[in-house]
Amino acid sequence: MNTSFVWGLLCLALLSVHQSYAQEPTGLTCAQKAEVILKFKNDFKNYPPALIDEMIEYITPCAEASYGRTNPSSAYAKGLLHLKKGDYTTLFGKRTELSSLHISRAAYYQYPPAMLTHGINLLTDVYKEKYHIRYSTISKDFEKLLTLDHKKDIANYVLGYLNLKNLVTKEDFTNTTLVNKAKAHFENSNHPMAKHWLAIMQYYGYGVPKDKAKALQMLTDNAIFNSKTLKQHLQNQNNDWIPISAEERLAIIENYDTNYKPVTVIGSGNTIFKGHFIEFDWTAAGVKQRIPVTLSIAIREDHGSYKDVRLELTMNGETKIHDNKLKKISSTNAFYMTFNQLQPLKLPPVKNILQDHPDKNTLSYGISELFFKEETINGKQALIIKPSRTTEILELNEKVHTPIRMVLYPETPAPATVSIADTALKATSPVSLDKNFATISPNPIGNEFNITYTLDQAAEVQVAIYDFFGQQRISLPSQKNTTKGTQTITVDSATLPSGTYVIQMTINGAPYSKTVVKL
Repeated sequence: MNTSFVWGLLCLALLSVHQSYAQEPTGLTCAQKAEVILKFKNDFKNYPPALIDEMIEYITPCAEASYGRTNPSSAYAKGLLHLKKGDYTTLFGKRTELSSLHISRAAYYQYPPAMLTHGINLLTDVYKEKYHIRYSTISKDFEKLLTLDHKKDIANYVLGYLNLKNLVTKEDFTNTTLVNKAKAHFENSNHPMAKHWLAIMQYYGYGVPKDKAKALQMLTDNAIFNSKTLKQHLQNQNNDWIPISAEERLAIIENYDTNYKPVTVIGSGNTIFKGHFIEFDWTAAGVKQRIPVTLSIAIREDHGSYKDVRLELTMNGETKIHDNKLKKISSTNAFYMTFNQLQPLKLPPVKNILQDHPDKNTLSYGISELFFKEETINGKQALIIKPSRTTEILELNEKVHTPIRMVLYPETPAPATVSIADTALKATSPVSLDKNFATISPNPIGNEFNITYTLDQAAEVQVAIYDFFGQQRISLPSQKNTTKGTQTITVDSATLPSGTYVIQMTINGAPYSKTVVKL
């Protein structure tokens, strides 16, 4: 390739955009060539593919000298050019994205712009491929950027975010030290998103006294779309923590890693569990979401050291079925189940609590491993399910380092028909109600709707309506002497805003739930 011809094309293109570029450079070092290219990196999007190809070919010898070590700025320039094109190559028999390859090389050799760009690209899914994100490496790189005084506002913002969401440590949730580090980084940044997250810390009381009015004013003063959207959401939504019993919290948070008992609640056949998916905030201060869950664990074949099982999980009106192996952790008496990381167990979507992005109103958790532990909670045997730390929020390509649990209680297998024989309404063993036990009409619901069901004996009937957060929105008075036969309950739902709701009925202690939508 004729070097002067390449630079002639380059200069012609650059002159069309930047009249200040007046002569063809000659005899440049690799660092100088990279500097010339990087000067116009924001304009790569305007250049034709042929010119991008010429620029790549020109900088490649410099970029690949010692695999980027000799001149990392050239590797960075080459990576940005490939990012514009979306190029791939085959490296060691594996399809490799060239932009990530060269930018990561430049970052590895401590070239500050590459350290910043590579970290941001990984955190925001700029690359075409999905990569395992090493948060600890990003954190070290951005701490280095602070010492180098390079883009400190962005570096402080990212470090604050990583600390507040506990994405670097191996802790189960964000501790006080991490909260204080996050606050310090946000306060040392003028980046609008740093101010956005400071408002969130103020709203929920992370590292500062809780002050909702001040937080809303901070969002008002921060003129970016994220803050505007979040303010509207916070003003129109009950954001108080959802209460759970002290004994339940102790079992699933403070005492989770103690008192491992043999898991006996999973029977030899098909065991049905009912309970809740519980999502805490990052600091485990309170419950953000508590969503009804039904789980069936069917033992298909017992091999002694492991069991072939089928999981059937229903949550938010969606059912997930997964065949897998249930293995015992002999040192703890707990069980675990591993899923293929390329095909994780994807839970039904849950609500995005912050609602500060128009494209991410719901979040889906991808789980690569589950741990099963038995505990006694409020006098009842319970199965506690904990996802591993490799769980991801799929929409954000972000690890989840906050407490997520399922607390489930075993149910007696349901008979062919619902039989409620205790007419005196004494305590009886609960039964499971068939999923079609009751009909809801209309569905989608309006300002009122009907629940129709049939009893073969008198029973106590309780009805409650829960929102997508798991918060109770409507509770009807308990009907203790409902007569047998077909019954209809009319529910006034005029006060419910549009959204998804769970109808929870309890018949003599037997739960029944169904998801409805209000338009």
